[in-house]
Amino acid sequence: MLKSNTINKIIAVAVAVTLWAYVIISENPSQTVDIKEVPVQFTNMDVLNGRDLTIASDAAYTVDLKVEGKRADVGKLQTEDFTAAVNLLGWQEGEQIIPVEVKVPGVATLLSTRPARITVNIEKRVRVSKPIHIEFTEPFPKGREPGFITMIPDEIEVMGAQSQIENISYVRVLVDSPEVGDEIGSFVIAARPMDLDGEPIFAPLQLSQTDVEIRAMLCYVREVPLYVDVIGEIDPMLEITSRTIPRTVEIRGSKSAVDAVDALYAAAVDISGVDVTSRIPIAISLPDDVELADASANISIAINIKGIATKEFVFTSDEIRVEGSPEGYAGHINSSGVTVSVYGTDAVISGFDREDILPFVDLSVLAPGEEAANLPIQLRYEKELRKTEAAPDSVYVNLIEIPSSGVETEMPGEETVSGAGVTE
Repeated sequence: MLKSNTINKIIAVAVAVTLWAYVIISENPSQTVDIKEVPVQFTNMDVLNGRDLTIASDAAYTVDLKVEGKRADVGKLQTEDFTAAVNLLGWQEGEQIIPVEVKVPGVATLLSTRPARITVNIEKRVRVSKPIHIEFTEPFPKGREPGFITMIPDEIEVMGAQSQIENISYVRVLVDSPEVGDEIGSFVIAARPMDLDGEPIFAPLQLSQTDVEIRAMLCYVREVPLYVDVIGEIDPMLEITSRTIPRTVEIRGSKSAVDAVDALYAAAVDISGVDVTSRIPIAISLPDDVELADASANISIAINIKGIATKEFVFTSDEIRVEGSPEGYAGHINSSGVTVSVYGTDAVISGFDREDILPFVDLSVLAPGEEAANLPIQLRYEKELRKTEAAPDSVYVNLIEIPSSGVETEMPGEETVSGAGVTE
């Protein structure tokens, strides 16, 4: 009896499967299918570009679809059987929400698209030229580096949305280091725009040239003595606080070429017109088969410059010395006084006091019989100054006859001295 029941169950299952297969094959019922991540294409981009506009996104847009059709048909469909597109024709600059147009195979019916619209930023399309930087995949051995590098072209025009172009720093070509040998070789390498952080940009940009031809060789690097003269003087109102002159320079080339160089000589560097802290490039004459190594590519003299220090002192008319009075006369200064300014290095001016400088006038320059004149203020000092000034720079002096009383009378402010360091 048990055996009979088992046989009956097996027969029932077989009948059910047979009936299900018959329905599926003969009836072919409808079925709903989800199609995931269909790529979205942009159409009429050339029309948008023709109006100097473009989209400003590097996103890979996709949509999810729900379709319906006969089970035997839709069950075989793949993502690549569907097309999703955004038509850019007629859209203006700014953020736009554009419907997605979907094409499905004839055996299926589209039920829904998610998202049905996508947000697109349309910006002005600009073009700029960017420099090409060569980078290498790995470091070179110590004492070796690539040299005699040429590029065709040496810059590339990049076209794209303004916000993306503003983020481009340069165009990189990445050279496989092991490919660079002892003889000059040629390489054609794809160009890649790089952002301000040195990271690749994958935005939809157009390059005027996608490949760059590079020629280079692996050189030997050697340090040799450098001789350079510095000539000229800076403005007296300035002070050089430090000066750095390189005494060696690194060169590169073939081993025989760099070994043949014992020393290099640079053109004299004239600092006459330098008035601010600067780095002055050094011009070095090199043999044809040698060039400066990377470490010396921007070799220069460093000069730190600052304005000189200054102090002011006020002298009354009684403190201005009168010298060279004619016999029997004394000079009298008709002025309230003079302000003396002194200029020099910090070391000199920091210790300079009013006792270190003497303002005076010299009456010996008066013509015979002349009793009054506007005479220049002269300054006498011993310390090393860059410049002196007196304001006013002259005073009016009267000659006054000394009364004859048989006793010598010394007039105020008159004294006879001698010394060096006089300036007018």
